[in-house]
Amino acid sequence: MWLTFLTTNFILAEVISINFYEKVMKLILVILIFSFATFSGQIKFKSNFTVTNSPLQLKNLGESTHNFYYKVTFSNDKDSSIKREALCILQMGENVSKFFDFNQLRKDSVIQKYNHKNILNAREVEEILNIKVDWSTEIVKNSEHMVVQDKFRDLYQFQEKKPKFIWKLEEGSKEILNYICNKATVEFAGRTYTAWYSKEIPFQNGPYKFDGLPGLILEIHDATKAFHFEAIAIDQRPLPIYLRSDKKIFMVSKEKFRSVQLSYFENPGFFHGQAFSADGQELQKTSKKLPYNLIELE
Repeated sequence: MWLTFLTTNFILAEVISINFYEKVMKLILVILIFSFATFSGQIKFKSNFTVTNSPLQLKNLGESTHNFYYKVTFSNDKDSSIKREALCILQMGENVSKFFDFNQLRKDSVIQKYNHKNILNAREVEEILNIKVDWSTEIVKNSEHMVVQDKFRDLYQFQEKKPKFIWKLEEGSKEILNYICNKATVEFAGRTYTAWYSKEIPFQNGPYKFDGLPGLILEIHDATKAFHFEAIAIDQRPLPIYLRSDKKIFMVSKEKFRSVQLSYFENPGFFHGQAFSADGQELQKTSKKLPYNLIELE
């Protein structure tokens, strides 16, 4: 059962601190995040294993006033009917919003907990790597622009202007989380989407890059339902909104990112060195094409 939480009392913090870890861990219990946990295939290391720590570097963008949680169902293989699921969060702040995998928030909170350590032991590394992140794209929006961070081999970042969605308001309504929602459709990046938005929630925002409707988008999917975002919970707990600022991030243009991304899927053998996927699994060198299904086709 998914619940809607509305908590009205909160205090804004000025910096990201150990409270970051405490707030996130409390929230995990509240929204029953373990419904999405994977208990098989856990990564294990020898007890004497150690690794040099790379402290998490974050740019603080404030705190959220509202958080909207979405079940994201998607296919990362255009030739397969197998779907994956992720729990994502849309954080709404005073001047910015952020949409990303809630497990990334969990993982970052654990990494933040160990920032003071130079060496991590086997248990600590396992704690980090066993938090599975299924949705790799992170999007921070302000009134005019958005910053996108994505990881498919390394972490990349680019900035772009917010898309101007030409929405068509349609007949039809339904309830989502006890909110009356209206229907709208739009063409975006080679796909046709149907959205359900609520005027009762006065945010012109939504999951992924979608926004511009007279109310929050609580559900949206493309015509084939290869990508389906559905709101399942709401709360008003203050959570830190941040952007990773690691020195190892590759700053590129959107065009360059797309080119490198496609090259990686088509020719993974050209990418050398040890690497881990978003869910902590080591990527093996191979010349075989990797399956993919981009949400933006053009």
